[in-house]
Amino acid sequence: MIVYIARRLLLAISVLFATIVLTFGLFFTGPAKDAVAYQLCGTKCTNQIVEQTNHRLGLDRPVISQFGDYIKGVVAGRDIKSDGVVTGHCDAPCLGWSYVQSQSVTTMVKQALPVNLAIVFGAAFLYIPLGLLLGVMSGRTRGSPLDRTLVGVSQVVGNMPYYAVALILNLYLIFQWHLLPGTQYIPLTQDPGGWFKGFLGIWLIFGLFNAMLYVRYVRTFMINTLSTDFVRTARSKGISERKVVWNHALRATLAPYLTLIGLDIGLSLAGSIFTEQIFNVSGLGQLAILSLRQSDLPVIAGTVLVGAVFIILANLIVDLLYVVVDPTVKLT
Repeated sequence: MIVYIARRLLLAISVLFATIVLTFGLFFTGPAKDAVAYQLCGTKCTNQIVEQTNHRLGLDRPVISQFGDYIKGVVAGRDIKSDGVVTGHCDAPCLGWSYVQSQSVTTMVKQALPVNLAIVFGAAFLYIPLGLLLGVMSGRTRGSPLDRTLVGVSQVVGNMPYYAVALILNLYLIFQWHLLPGTQYIPLTQDPGGWFKGFLGIWLIFGLFNAMLYVRYVRTFMINTLSTDFVRTARSKGISERKVVWNHALRATLAPYLTLIGLDIGLSLAGSIFTEQIFNVSGLGQLAILSLRQSDLPVIAGTVLVGAVFIILANLIVDLLYVVVDPTVKLT
């Protein structure tokens, strides 16, 4: 078990390091390397001013040297210098420095991250059990009116883009009919009740949408599992249908379901742009859009790196949970 966990951790770390290298190379070398200077000097930029700005900020140093400073910042933090004078400090893990905003990217990410965490994990508490329950019920009663209704609704929802569904439900359920409270972000430490109320509408809409997407997947997993030899053997031993479904078939269904959940949570944390825009809350998605408009490369790179971390962690957790859910998985 320890060897299995160590291998998965090493794989996650290697993927993360490769992401850092690729991100740094994409944004801080080649044609993009002068973007910060152009953004700072505005419309009056000349090649001479760009060179002077790069030299003043130390952006004209060798790429290897700059990359070394970047890695050092991620591990231990670093001082930000201009003309050799310290103008700011970026605590570890330092994801870079926004010269446009004059603050560390880490600080900006920390301010935006609670919104994404609240959106994704709050909705996950709804759609993970609900999607699993409805999918199991649909697969267990294959061909019944309940099954047809659930499959029909999931097909309709699955063929509609999320932003359209969220926009319509937000318009009617929140603004038109006032069935759900208005959405806003209030820090949890400041007002727990206001925080919960501000995210309730997002959780219900985002959660119900995702739950219906999972119904057909879980239904397929359940139908395939119920036709396997070990389920038929359990039935032949006289075990009740309820125990066959919930104790045997469900456990085999959980493994592929975990894969879907892990990937979706990682991707949702990395880019909930539509949710933030529709419900008017500012998280990492809004931060990324703002940085793109301002050509703020350090912030763009930082948000990309944070998104990659979420996806890597989600996959790592799923790999470890496989062993708990399905003991037949080999620890290799």
